Amino acid sequence: MELSIRAQALSLGLALSLGAGLGLLYDLLRPIRRHGGGSVWDALFCLCAAAAAFLFAMRAPSGVFGSGEVLLSLFGLLLYFQLLSPVLLPVFVKLDRRIGAIWIITQNAGKKVLFSAKKLFQNSPE
Repeated sequence: MELSIRAQALSLGLALSLGAGLGLLYDLLRPIRRHGGGSVWDALFCLCAAAAAFLFAMRAPSGVFGSGEVLLSLFGLLLYFQLLSPVLLPVFVKLDRRIGAIWIITQNAGKKVLFSAKKLFQNSPE
């Protein structure tokens, strides 16, 4: 069974966007990896990339992740790193810092609440 030209072009376009999407995910995880626990985030990225490739292959009419799709996924990844990553990575770093600051403030407030609750319930009569 042969695929139409339209189906092949759609498959190759989706492979290109798959590579760009994986680049975006890599950039989202990059600031988190720099703060520690890099191997866990690398494993998560690899798991997401493998799942995306598997789902892409299962969606394909032929049921395989062909060499054209692999090459265009790699090209999409490299294209993302060359064009969009220099623009988006600083935004993700700033976002990571803000989320980290909010996380620290939330943890400090939570510790104060726990300390107050512990103090309150230790002094309460039984």
